[in-house]
Amino acid sequence: MNIINIFKLINIILIVTFCFIVLLDLSKPPEVTFSWLIIILVFQFVGIILYILTGINYKARKIVSYLPEEIYKSELLDIISQQKKIYKNIQTKDEESNDMAKAMSLLLNCSNSIVTLNNTVWLYDSGVKLYDDILYDLKHAKSSIHMEYFIWKSDLLGYKILDILVERASKGVEVRLIFDGVGSFRRISIKYKRILKRAGIEFYYFLDPLAAPLKFLKFNYCNHRKIVVIDGHIGYTGGFNIGDEYITGGKHFNNWQDSHVKLRGDSVRMLQALFLTDWMNSSKERLSDRKYFPLSPATDGLPVQIAVSGPDSKWSSIHQLYFSMITNANNKIYIQSPYFIPDRSIIKALETAALSGVEVHLMMTGNPDKRLPFWTAQTYFESLLSAGVKIYLYKKGFLHSKVIIMDELISTVGSCNMDIRSFHINYEVNAVMYDKSISKKLTQSFLDNIEDCIRVKKGTYKDRKFLYKVRDSLCRLMAPLM
Repeated sequence: MNIINIFKLINIILIVTFCFIVLLDLSKPPEVTFSWLIIILVFQFVGIILYILTGINYKARKIVSYLPEEIYKSELLDIISQQKKIYKNIQTKDEESNDMAKAMSLLLNCSNSIVTLNNTVWLYDSGVKLYDDILYDLKHAKSSIHMEYFIWKSDLLGYKILDILVERASKGVEVRLIFDGVGSFRRISIKYKRILKRAGIEFYYFLDPLAAPLKFLKFNYCNHRKIVVIDGHIGYTGGFNIGDEYITGGKHFNNWQDSHVKLRGDSVRMLQALFLTDWMNSSKERLSDRKYFPLSPATDGLPVQIAVSGPDSKWSSIHQLYFSMITNANNKIYIQSPYFIPDRSIIKALETAALSGVEVHLMMTGNPDKRLPFWTAQTYFESLLSAGVKIYLYKKGFLHSKVIIMDELISTVGSCNMDIRSFHINYEVNAVMYDKSISKKLTQSFLDNIEDCIRVKKGTYKDRKFLYKVRDSLCRLMAPLM
């Protein structure tokens, strides 16, 4: 047997072995399993490498060491003790209150997401206004600044923030930063990091693929969260990253449409617990001093839950929240997501809701930053349109909002896209708000965005050229990688 035949035999053995490995992984949805089988059979050795890097389920291996509920119970006892009373009061009211109680119970049971009642919420869809407020609040920080972002760039906005952080650090304010190891890779200059170090500002990369060789195998698991916590009293979370393009649209878009929230109240303590957990998993330093969890002054009394999910969570809580909101809607459901690569459960939920008479409105970007996910999304349109789902493509710039509004009763804004990666692979965080006034404001923003959209008509994608259909269908097979 010559060397070529030996390599052929090894290749066949590897392909068969990894096909069995894929088939035996029962944690994946059937469509994802099928996609991986096709990728391995078609691309062979390259497909196997892709599966090792991006397809292996590290959930059972627990990628990070600690979860928020494991370490901060003592700091949050006063809120935890209120939970049973909150549910009892809500469930004894009306049907709408019962819908809220269902969502609250779901998140509490899935990820120990605690309901907080003492909150005030501000909404943002403009990067200019958002960063004006963030910069102002950073300038007035007195004790601590904690910031965690998927993408952080050392551009004009990045340096504006840097100047404030350095100045606050010089006044004794504790400053801690977390950058995602993949999202911020090569986006922060060496000079920028040197300034941070000279100022005594601590920063770490979450699952830095260059920190240790074995961590490279986990580069697929990104920390997609966007969190700011100032003095334990003010919190921000949503879809905006740190970079000039999130204000201006950058080189490729004339506008950036996104959604973010500012929080004051007990929900900020939940964001703080999440940040400090990610800090511990990045730096191995546990910070559980009570000073990071100050009691909140009286606010508007708006109920908020901080929903979290990640690849090592037992339940995909934000995915289940989205599914629950769609299936429990009685009148209208509004959805915004830049990417739309759902699993079968979400597709069926949307179709069933629309066929049941619920108005289902889905908006995604019409000017994609990544073509493959956009082509993949188009393969779902025809069945959704046939069921009565209304689909809009935002054309004014780039739509990056991750928003769902159910019956103008429950709304969520956060980092989680409507795609498989966000549901099962990335670390995500969403703010869930149980308030009609907030839901109405988000609904009005959605309706305003429709004016800058084109409505997708039934048959539009069905009547496309054959080669386009083939291209999009091939992209759909690659959905697990997107």
